[in-house]
Amino acid sequence: MASVEAPAAPAMTDKEQRLARNFAEYESYIVKAQDFLAQGDLQTAAAYCAIASHIVTQNHAGIFWSPRAEKVLNEIGRRLEPEAPARPRPAKIKRILQVCTQVSAVGGHTKMLCQWVRADKDREHTLVLTEHRGPTPQFVHDVFEASGGRKVEKLNHRPSSQIDWALRLREIAKDFDLVILHTHCEDIVPLIAFADPSKHPPVLVLNHADHLFWYGPSVAHLNINLRDAAQDIAIARRGIAPERNILMPTLAEGIVRTRSREEAKRELGIDPDTVLLVSAARRAKYRTMGGVTYADIHADVLKQHENAMLITVGAGEHEDWAPVQAAVNGRLRSIAETPNPKVYFEAADIYVDSFPFVSSTSLMEAAGYGTPLVTIFTYPQQARIFGINHVALVGNVMQATSFDQYRAVLTQLIADPDLREKLGAEARTAVQREHNLPGWLRWMENVYARALELPTLDNRQMLEAIERPYFGEPDIRHEDIFGGAWPTIRVVMSYIGMMPAKQHLAHWKQVRREGCFKSHAEAASYLFPEWLKRFVKDGVLKLPEEVTFSG
Repeated sequence: MASVEAPAAPAMTDKEQRLARNFAEYESYIVKAQDFLAQGDLQTAAAYCAIASHIVTQNHAGIFWSPRAEKVLNEIGRRLEPEAPARPRPAKIKRILQVCTQVSAVGGHTKMLCQWVRADKDREHTLVLTEHRGPTPQFVHDVFEASGGRKVEKLNHRPSSQIDWALRLREIAKDFDLVILHTHCEDIVPLIAFADPSKHPPVLVLNHADHLFWYGPSVAHLNINLRDAAQDIAIARRGIAPERNILMPTLAEGIVRTRSREEAKRELGIDPDTVLLVSAARRAKYRTMGGVTYADIHADVLKQHENAMLITVGAGEHEDWAPVQAAVNGRLRSIAETPNPKVYFEAADIYVDSFPFVSSTSLMEAAGYGTPLVTIFTYPQQARIFGINHVALVGNVMQATSFDQYRAVLTQLIADPDLREKLGAEARTAVQREHNLPGWLRWMENVYARALELPTLDNRQMLEAIERPYFGEPDIRHEDIFGGAWPTIRVVMSYIGMMPAKQHLAHWKQVRREGCFKSHAEAASYLFPEWLKRFVKDGVLKLPEEVTFSG
């Protein structure tokens, strides 16, 4: 009998190949981390887990969490856990430890943290920063001081390693009823600190990077999702049990208008009769895809309506937008990110979302001014993490599912000021009810109540899983939108100062061989441990002027 050959496996697409390559690069560092753990080199094992996470946060690999990496970090934390009885559960939540990797003067994440602490008047809050770089905004210190908490502590200003920072975090947490993590995706410090949940206060994770890979499921007593699409992924792809997920909307700042639309337009040098479309987001959210620019999407509408104008705040200059800008006689402007875009929001008649990735906080801010909201979602429902599904925005944003439909919606709104007024008022009312104070407080209290109700997390079984890359939605779409930017050697450079001396020097030599240092001064700066670099760059310690620190 003739043999029958098995059918050949279908060839991988280019996008699938990119996901597979990213996964292989990530996995190589996980294997190294496991090897260093077996050798007893806990510091290098931890750093390699951080490198692995950083790789897949920047270059998606078909996974949203890593049980293998978290198992390494959990083993490190448990090895350093002293023998002690289980910690009793608090009857009430009075003292809360907020943990961030770093905070910034600009950005919705730090703003939400401070609003949260300011609003939670009946509890004491303290802030710990695990790997902060640069100055800490004064308003952050002021908010936590007013809450009655301890002085803000920067763990990486201690002359030690990531493991020592984790042990310090563990020690600080003993005095608190609850820990809330606002940490970066690749931050390993809390995973080591709280490896055995039975011996520490309950740890809540704020899922602020819901479309990215992140570390944290193995310590998440409760995972706080800012929208339902994030909750779906947390359950299906991050290994977090359904009962340990909860919804809490983004806390958005209440809006107070200081100018009429007409006054704001005049201040911007725009005719008050112009129908102004405004969009505000980070530059990356306006990425050109498939040769179609954000300007191209709006070209026909601007050509059809000579009384309409579009301003994008944050997108900056784009050479490939120039043909459309020329064709509409300057009625498409794009400016760089600005610390205070208020006048643009106040001037807007219509708010149009960024594309290909949405900006929910900007939509909420625009709603506060009574502006109608429009967004585009052209992807399959399995990729809804890249769309708008935030509590008060659902049903109050006009969501187009094709570019033709989007242009039709804009045409309708440009022509109908009464419809603009009606939709803007509805959006403002919904956002005020769910995302602003005082309405948001009931969501916060529900989170605290659930944290008290849940039994202590047992993370041992979930850490026996082995992650495998997935090549369907939303992962393949992720590569379309964010695909591949960070070379691994640049990631390694971020962590060599956190390794023990032998590994530190070996990786420094690798970086030098590959020609990645920009100067001799930069090369010299990377010979110093991370804590010393932070001392110098953040002004704690002064060194001779000829020594320059980078990173």
